[in-house]
Amino acid sequence: MGIVIRQSIYSSMISYAGVVIGYINLLYLYPKFLSTDQIGLFRTIQDAAILFAPFAQFGLSQTIIRFYPQLARDKKSSHSFISFMSLLALVGFILFFLLFKVFESSLLAYFQDNAAEVIQYTNLVLWLTLILVMVSVMESFSRSLLKTVVPNLLREVMARLFLSVLVLLYFTKTITFDQFILGSVISYLIWLLILMFYLWRQGELSIQINFNLLDQKKLPELLKYSLLSFAGMAGLILIGKIDSMMVSAMLGFSANAIYTTAFYMATVIEIPKRALSQIAMPLISRAFERNDIKEVASLYRKTSINQLIIGSLLLIGVWINLDSMFALMPKGEVFSVGKWVVIIIGAGKLVDMLFGPSSEIIVLSKYFKFNIVLILILAVLIVVSNNLLIPRYGIEGAACGAAFALITFNTIKYLFIYSKYKIQPFDRNTLKVLIASLVLAANYFSSRLDFVVLDILLRSALTTLLFSGLILITKVSPEANELYNKGLRKLF
Repeated sequence: MGIVIRQSIYSSMISYAGVVIGYINLLYLYPKFLSTDQIGLFRTIQDAAILFAPFAQFGLSQTIIRFYPQLARDKKSSHSFISFMSLLALVGFILFFLLFKVFESSLLAYFQDNAAEVIQYTNLVLWLTLILVMVSVMESFSRSLLKTVVPNLLREVMARLFLSVLVLLYFTKTITFDQFILGSVISYLIWLLILMFYLWRQGELSIQINFNLLDQKKLPELLKYSLLSFAGMAGLILIGKIDSMMVSAMLGFSANAIYTTAFYMATVIEIPKRALSQIAMPLISRAFERNDIKEVASLYRKTSINQLIIGSLLLIGVWINLDSMFALMPKGEVFSVGKWVVIIIGAGKLVDMLFGPSSEIIVLSKYFKFNIVLILILAVLIVVSNNLLIPRYGIEGAACGAAFALITFNTIKYLFIYSKYKIQPFDRNTLKVLIASLVLAANYFSSRLDFVVLDILLRSALTTLLFSGLILITKVSPEANELYNKGLRKLF
């Protein structure tokens, strides 16, 4: 677990630097310099490409992580492996592109009534989809090499700084809004090129395909797994992004601006999950390769409790400061309509973290097909529930649908893993963390200082000290206590 903790700390630090930049963008720059319709349109374009990307890559990102330990035995075979996977990604995008053109008119008709402006950006969405496909391939390759810091730096910091510059250029009338949208796509391309250059400089990327260096018997299994994983990953992204697309189509771009802004405010909670999963996933893959179920169980339990600790603290922090955050935002009275979206989505994200790396365990096990069936069923549920809830309850209905999907999804995964491997991530320490979270969340109802920034700082600092103290005293996480002790030794 040492390498997991160490790299996840670096990744989390980078991620939170990105969150600060992202918060500045979404909670200040965008509301101040863009209209709600422009924000909604911009987010719809981004979300459409993110939604399309897993369909275009046919599950290759999961396949890279699963099969890298089996097929990449040395540098030359590693180079051939990633070249082969990149070629498959391009073929997958071409097939997706042809399929999209067949159904293009039907897909675009869905946005005709309330979000027709997005139709003129269809080609740009497709270009962005291709870029995201290749980024996903390169990031998965980098994670398989246990190199996560630079990819996270590019994803969390560089891409967001580029958007900050673009919105300021738009405000000063240096560029038009169309150029702002185009520039955002170019920022993803720059991200891809830098990532490829980094891997090349590390000696990990080389354009060569020598099938003789790869285990020929594994290739049919790889292709089969990729096609099956495609359905699972597509469904998972569908669950995460379809609500945004449906809000735009049913309620318009302004509603989507409020919804996606509130959604982003809640996603700060899951950043530790992304950081831990990026490192834990290849370790779980290697443990399954050795048939070491005890190691899988250990990663399952440790990841769950540490994600719960950090996620609980972050959810409390967002919840108790929510009114103050809206008060500081330009047009805060408009975006404060999304208050309950933040809380509902945040609770759903915390439940997702509570269940640990359950998706990773199923995907990397011999039972990976179950994950695909489950995700597809839930994708249908989220579409149906959104169609029922959004017209009646607006953006809160979309949030409830997303939270429902996360809770149902994780509960079924938990039961399945326990039935097959007799392992589960919970113990009495889990209950201790949840009780501490509920007690501290009560300070949301306490009186507030007139100076909003000081209120946020004091409230956050006091909550962090109390929560951290409870965690260390109760010793619910040996890793947390070990890090604390190491910090004290280095300090003194």
